[in-house]
Amino acid sequence: MKPSSSPLEAFLAQVGPLSWDDLVTGYDFGFLTPPEIQAKAPGEGEAVQRLRALEGPALREFEAHLWAACAEALGKTPRPGSSRWAQAQDRWREALLREALATDSTAAQLARSVERLYEQVGCPEDMLGMLRPSQGWSGLPATVDPAAVQRFLNRPLNGVRRFGAAS
Repeated sequence: MKPSSSPLEAFLAQVGPLSWDDLVTGYDFGFLTPPEIQAKAPGEGEAVQRLRALEGPALREFEAHLWAACAEALGKTPRPGSSRWAQAQDRWREALLREALATDSTAAQLARSVERLYEQVGCPEDMLGMLRPSQGWSGLPATVDPAAVQRFLNRPLNGVRRFGAAS
C-alpha cells in the first residue's frame, strides 16, 4: 500500500473527517499546518471566517484564532488533560499507527515510525509492550512487534471496538 504523504491524509484515510478537537490537537502535536486547518475547518461562523482569512504576518496569531473558532463552534477548546483532548489524541495515535501498519515497510522502518509517534503524541500504558525504544548509548535500534500493534488497534473497550470511538 502506498503511504499517505502527510498526517492529514493518514487521518482522513484511517479515521475520516476531522472534528474541531482533532484540528486543535493535530495543530498542537505538529501534524497540521495552518493552511491545512484553514482548508478543513468546518462551519461558517465569524471566527471560522477570520481563521480562514489569515495570511502573511497575521498568521502569527493563528493559534488564538484557531481556539476562537473552536470555542465558537463547540463552546470551548480541548486542552491537555481534558477528556476531549485525550479522545482526539487517541484518534491521531490510532490513525497514524494504522497508517504505519498499512504501509509496506521493513520492521526497522515500522519501529522508527512507532517510536516517533510515541515521542510526538505520547504513549498510554497499554501501548508500552509493543515497542522497545532505541538506545542511543548502546547503539541498539528500536524494535516493534507488529502483532502487538495490531492487537492494540483491535482491542475492545468495554465490549466496543475502540477505533474512532471516545476513550
